[in-house]
Amino acid sequence: MDIGILAEAYYLPPSKKKVQDILDAENIPFGTFAKNVDFRRDIGIEEVHVTDEMPSEVAVKTAKNVISKSGISGSEIDLIIDFTSLPQDYIGPTWSAAGLVQEAIGADRAFCTALTVGGCASYHFAMRSALALMRSDEKINTVLLVAGDRTPDLNKTYYPITVASDGGGALILKKGCDRAVILGIETISIGRLHDVWYVPGLGRKKPDEEASETLIHMYCNMKKFNEGVIIRNFFMFRKVINKLLSRIGMTMDDIDYFVYPTFSTWDQKYFCEALNIPREKVSTEGLRHRGHVQESDMVINYARAVEDGAIKKGDIVMVVSNGAGFAWSAVVVRH
Repeated sequence: MDIGILAEAYYLPPSKKKVQDILDAENIPFGTFAKNVDFRRDIGIEEVHVTDEMPSEVAVKTAKNVISKSGISGSEIDLIIDFTSLPQDYIGPTWSAAGLVQEAIGADRAFCTALTVGGCASYHFAMRSALALMRSDEKINTVLLVAGDRTPDLNKTYYPITVASDGGGALILKKGCDRAVILGIETISIGRLHDVWYVPGLGRKKPDEEASETLIHMYCNMKKFNEGVIIRNFFMFRKVINKLLSRIGMTMDDIDYFVYPTFSTWDQKYFCEALNIPREKVSTEGLRHRGHVQESDMVINYARAVEDGAIKKGDIVMVVSNGAGFAWSAVVVRH
């Protein structure tokens, strides 16, 4: 039985902040790094969305948006998966926003869980997990995937890749849905790059170190980034894309549109050049005035492309991402 995306929706806080103000406040360096990229010059983001809301509040608003758009009620949902990739309201092994979302939307019979370790690839990890559960359990017919992020103050910049925006994205997957039918999904990872980006947390506090907010800030190992990620990134994209296309019997020529994260202009440029994809076939609209909304980029960029007419009924769409962890992922849908 086909499984499709019944609806996708997002929430972006109305308040915004200028990226140059963020870069100055966070003391982001000038100058070039790998591939002669200057982060400040080549990022291509002018402003991002910011909020003082808790991440769970963002997730709840996002979930309510997708419920409203889908036309179903919360009581019809069998499973809720929270795929937020950043630390949330509480930092602990047993908490996610899924239960709070369940209560807020009246999904009284849904099972709640989270899958939050794939960085921006958590979108694909959550979707792949949902598909496996839906196919193995006849009682799981409708699934809500939801994420909500609020980046900590003075930690909006993920140098040297992007500047993060607050916001959320959500999908409803449904058996027998003929809209955005999921044709295949693949994920691959390189475990030794697990700590290219990381959030230390209080567990990493040294005995004589004062507890501070910086312990929940993102850190980048620039040496590992340059030597581990940069030189392998597009090789791994080709690998995961080719693996997926081979399995579903398609080629790159069959893909009408690509949904890709809004990291930066230089990253989008290299993605298109490395994979020989025309820029007009790749989602870029949100970069300048929104920036990178973590794992929700894939939801938001898909939804905006549908709203703008870039994705039309019957189009074959590939949604791709990479994520700190470190993973590469792709899914193909027939819209």
